[in-house]
Amino acid sequence: MAVTDESYFDWPVLPEAPSSLNASVAGGAMKLTWQVHGGDPTGSLVERRVEDAKDGREIWKKIANLAAGTSEYSDAAVRSGQRVAYRVRAVNAAGKSAYSNIVRMTFSTK
Repeated sequence: MAVTDESYFDWPVLPEAPSSLNASVAGGAMKLTWQVHGGDPTGSLVERRVEDAKDGREIWKKIANLAAGTSEYSDAAVRSGQRVAYRVRAVNAAGKSAYSNIVRMTFSTK
């Protein structure tokens, strides 16, 4: 028996995960770029983790809540010599996507 009523499939659709996250140093800040995909995202969340070799207990922290269609962010709060990691996820009314790829880099202004 086939289901022909569209309303049967009325569960919320999460946005697709961003992809191709990339980081570079530009103007004394970390510049992040990524690709946004389907699922009607209404925004993006950027998270950063400062990687500390001493204790190994890094914590991800949300650093930006961006508008729909945004696909870049500059993080000027990083200090020279810090090793940082970033990840991004899309959001919509139904919830949050999976995370993008993780990009790691040691910030240097030299």
